[in-house]
Amino acid sequence: MIKRYYVGMIAMMVVVTMAGCVSSVEPREIPIGALPDPTAPPEQIVFPQDEVAHDSRLEWWYHNGHLVSESNREFGFHFVVFKANDGLGEPNLVAQLGIVDVETGEHYEFSRAEAGMRIIGDGPLDVGIADWTYSVNQGSGNQRFGASTQDASLSLQITAESPVMLHKEIGWLPTEAGATYYYSWPRQYAIGELVLNGETLKVSGPAWFDHQWGDFFVLGKPAGWQWFAIQLSDNASLMITQSRGVDGEISETYGTYMSSSGEVMHLKDGVDGIRLETLGRWTSSVSGGTYPSGWELWVESLRLHLEMIPVANDQEVQGGLPTAATYWEGKVWVGGDQNGVSIGGNAYVELSGYVDPAPIEWLQRQ
Repeated sequence: MIKRYYVGMIAMMVVVTMAGCVSSVEPREIPIGALPDPTAPPEQIVFPQDEVAHDSRLEWWYHNGHLVSESNREFGFHFVVFKANDGLGEPNLVAQLGIVDVETGEHYEFSRAEAGMRIIGDGPLDVGIADWTYSVNQGSGNQRFGASTQDASLSLQITAESPVMLHKEIGWLPTEAGATYYYSWPRQYAIGELVLNGETLKVSGPAWFDHQWGDFFVLGKPAGWQWFAIQLSDNASLMITQSRGVDGEISETYGTYMSSSGEVMHLKDGVDGIRLETLGRWTSSVSGGTYPSGWELWVESLRLHLEMIPVANDQEVQGGLPTAATYWEGKVWVGGDQNGVSIGGNAYVELSGYVDPAPIEWLQRQ
């Protein structure tokens, strides 16, 4: 979920857990007038219209993937474009790129910001974020991006290989801080070029895409989430989110499962027996945030048990957003069993709300 700003971005992170991790932080009040207007009834998500930008407080287009070079070197990547509309006059388009080299365990992160939506072509979503580009091929579930720096670059063409997957049945999540629309293409194929440490590599592999938008805030620690985007070796896909409220307590655990044939199951904690346990912790020497590191997941209704281990501990992301928006976004190994048969796969995990936040803008105005 996430499987991921400004007032929202200032208090954030674009996809949680154990209450013991946040006991040192006092719960935060949300003052009257800080929240969006009363949440409107949800509208149906319509394709291809809803693949592009919306007039909403927050929106992001998010990708992750598991790349292999022609020489069989493995890399993970995540790329995300955040769009904010909060009226504070700050840059409202931020892009982030994270790359992890599985062989060395090295993690690289880069970012760009742009004040406004700069259209660079005639397409429905074809934008520039400083010298980076991002495009959505509307109506197909396909995207492309190019992100280049002095130290690294990644350019990918990404093609959908599965049906689209709506979350929470209709693709709409009401929260205590507003509501958000949310869907995924959980099975895509990425192909392109990676330049790292002066070496140019042709890369390809499976990818995952999320699109989320709405009039909501991302509040930051002690609120937050643990989000898992899991691509299983039998070609099934699973999204699991465990979220915390402003009191730091787990408020909800839910998921969406797509079988290899495209059949979708919407998973609820009390109905489907979702259980998530943390195997360890990792503390960042840069931010001071302590994150869960390694997980066991059970989903009783799927007869599924998984263990997920990070390929590298340090996959923390900071660039381009305020300090409070620091989060962990990482590639993990997946192994386990389903229906008594061994199963593996790839996954990306997002951990939001583990770093002490800076003062919140709305509280400073009170």
